[in-house]
Amino acid sequence: MVIESKTVKAAARAEYIKFATLFLGVLVSLPLGPRAARCAPAEVPRALREAWLRFHETELCQGVDAVFSLRKDTMEVWCLVEDEKSYGKFLELIEPLRASYTVAVYVTRLNPEKKSPEDKDPPPSLWNNTEIREYLQDPFQRNSGSAGGFTVRPPPGEHDTEFFLKQRIMMFAEQTLEWERKMNRYAGDLPELAEAAFGSSAEPALSSRAAAACLAHAQGVEKLAERLADNLARALPKAGKRSRASEEPPSARRPAPPVENAIQLANGAHSIARRIYNFIHPQNHTVGLVDLREPSLLESLRSLRRMVGDFQRSASRVGDAKGP
Repeated sequence: MVIESKTVKAAARAEYIKFATLFLGVLVSLPLGPRAARCAPAEVPRALREAWLRFHETELCQGVDAVFSLRKDTMEVWCLVEDEKSYGKFLELIEPLRASYTVAVYVTRLNPEKKSPEDKDPPPSLWNNTEIREYLQDPFQRNSGSAGGFTVRPPPGEHDTEFFLKQRIMMFAEQTLEWERKMNRYAGDLPELAEAAFGSSAEPALSSRAAAACLAHAQGVEKLAERLADNLARALPKAGKRSRASEEPPSARRPAPPVENAIQLANGAHSIARRIYNFIHPQNHTVGLVDLREPSLLESLRSLRRMVGDFQRSASRVGDAKGP
């Protein structure tokens, strides 16, 4: 059974952020992983648990934001479809289960936002950003500073340099928001995967696969956090040298169980994702000074990468303790 939601309003990206916030709240507040069904893992058929795990192993979770509820002989899934190809593969994944189990999928799609004339222009926060304009070599500020070796040339026959600059800034914004979304999604799935891999009720037959999916998601968070930091450094005022004295070495930080680290990582990534969105699309076209200073957004991304390292080390300790 697939139920399509027809009551969703035409939603802009801001509405999606609200939806994602609710989703993360559900994931963190409920018992994690298969236990979200309020049912002991042993009571959930293995085929249902494997389907949930396969959904994450194949990274269909990047195109379909989903919350699973697994019970005895029943699977319910609430999902927000962002990529139709991923959704099609997800339906193929669960189709064989329908012969033996009750499977219900509740689907929501965000209706395309109606474009206005203003949508052809980059976000004002970036268009008025001196750093990003210089980085992209704004022809009107070409002599005002270094562009870091980045050369922008209009395509053949294109003489409207301002139009071309707008296109590059819009590409910058779209790329940054896409990386932010992916990073947030990887991190948001970590708590339930960590519970399935390292939790007290983890099933030995599936825990090693869940652990591998965990580490793959964590690596995705780390890689995207690095890319975002590189991108945002182009759009933030230059700061002085950062002091490393305040950074605790990994050995000095309190070791925590993988599930606890995963929840902290998910919360940190969600907060950063919200701040990145607000940086590009600020309310009232303003950005709080706290988001423009070091240490703030860039330092938070560095801190998130340290959280990934903490999670990987804690997962390794648990894996070593379990043995082969």
